[in-house]
Amino acid sequence: MGAAKKTDLIPQGFPKNLDWHTEQRWDSLVQLYEFVVQECGNAIHWYYSSKRAKSRMGYFLRAGSILAIAVAGVIPIIGEIYERSDGSPLLSPAWATVALALAALFVALDRFGGYTSGWVRYVRTAQRLTLLQADFRLNWEDYRFRCPQLTAEETREGILLCLTFLRNVNLEIQNETNAWAQEFQQALLEVDNLSKKPNSELS
Repeated sequence: MGAAKKTDLIPQGFPKNLDWHTEQRWDSLVQLYEFVVQECGNAIHWYYSSKRAKSRMGYFLRAGSILAIAVAGVIPIIGEIYERSDGSPLLSPAWATVALALAALFVALDRFGGYTSGWVRYVRTAQRLTLLQADFRLNWEDYRFRCPQLTAEETREGILLCLTFLRNVNLEIQNETNAWAQEFQQALLEVDNLSKKPNSELS
């Protein structure tokens, strides 16, 4: 099975040589079966491959936020313990504010880029697609067992089995894309509100 490239999640070419005459029905059904299974496999590969970059970036930003918050909490303590010769704190308490602002920036970048939420969403989608694929393969084996000699109606049943599976795969991808779009629009709205806040405070 050919794996989808990391940057691609597009349908492959539909089988062109399907022949539904009696002697060619099984061969055509096998081609259809392999097509829909590969479509699902490509999507699974894409989601698992694409989640790596998001998980690394999300981990970096969230860890950076936690570290910045910890630094913000330590700075006043250091200022109390260590003093300059003139009695002023070794570290100005203002640096704690800088550290907190940096932590907020890390969280905002994570939300805007959808890194943490994205890799979780990718993993969940890949897992659901894997379950769909496993169920379909078992249903297909049951179909093969029940229909060793294909009638026209049994052939139609096999086609509908493939159709239903492919629709479910595409529905999972569509749901994930819709979730991403909604999340991105929400992030844009939050950024827009933050950009308006300083202007309202100055007016």
